[in-house]
Amino acid sequence: MFLQRPLYKDALHLFRFFCLILWLLLTVYITGFAGIAENYILSFAMMAGAFVGSATPVGGGVVAFPVLTFIKQIPAKEAAVFCLAMQSFGMTASSLAIFTRKIPVDKFLITWCVITSFVGYLLALFYIPNPFSSAGLKVFFSSFWLAFGAAIFLVRRKQTIRRTVALTRVNGWRLLLFIAICFAGGIVTSWIGNGIDVVFFCVLILMFSRTESVATPSAVIVMALISLLATVLNISAGNVNMQTLTYLSATIPVVIIFAPLGILFSVRHGDAFIRKLLLALVIIQYLFTAVAFFRQLDYVLLSMLVIALSFVLLFAIGCIDKRKAA
Repeated sequence: MFLQRPLYKDALHLFRFFCLILWLLLTVYITGFAGIAENYILSFAMMAGAFVGSATPVGGGVVAFPVLTFIKQIPAKEAAVFCLAMQSFGMTASSLAIFTRKIPVDKFLITWCVITSFVGYLLALFYIPNPFSSAGLKVFFSSFWLAFGAAIFLVRRKQTIRRTVALTRVNGWRLLLFIAICFAGGIVTSWIGNGIDVVFFCVLILMFSRTESVATPSAVIVMALISLLATVLNISAGNVNMQTLTYLSATIPVVIIFAPLGILFSVRHGDAFIRKLLLALVIIQYLFTAVAFFRQLDYVLLSMLVIALSFVLLFAIGCIDKRKAA
């Protein structure tokens, strides 16, 4: 019976087995088991981060990045490198769960997004330094995520969108706009270790009228592919240091288990559940940011400006073409 079972059905199990072997070699011969005990906070954080980050389009980096920059006090650049490396395990596991369960995704737009966003990532990695401080970066994107979640909730709460993944036909200015948005998402991803998944999800929902049950797994696959490509690039460029490897030894077994559970749980519960979970997550992370940084007026003003501009941008994208892109 085992020999008659299609190999793709065991892809996730084989990937987890490979990851555990790699994790064991990494821990025994390079980092040591003491590093796991020292970073138990990160391990526990990524149990929730991997699950929620895969159940919604925000990615596991939305939890890992603030933990590393504000609790561990490591530079934002190193935190971004780790987030991408960690997501290359967790999001790949989620993508294999999507593949084995044959969950619908938009393959056409995924292909275009991966190509253009990786070009943006490459350009930013070598030529566009992060213009924000760690605190400013967190306030900026925390505010954008809040506006993003609220906009999706408001736009879609009264809409009924047919769950379809028919080939999307984009050309001319629509294709150019899509490329520009994904390119910008790649630049953001080089700064904080995630972001293209949020941007891609937003475009699928507002510009191409995809359902959350299609847009979420599509965004997970994009984040997985970008994380893999970026991690290979960071390794070849020497950006992965011992500290990053130590953090990976504390999180690899966690993310390969909890990340696939997140995407399967959210898709099973449907579009409304994903929408509510996303809104709850962005509100919670914004409240944490407010408590941490809103003692300074500059950060309050920055947050208000970002939220206002984000609402204008998101609703403009949603109004570009009211016709369903199918």
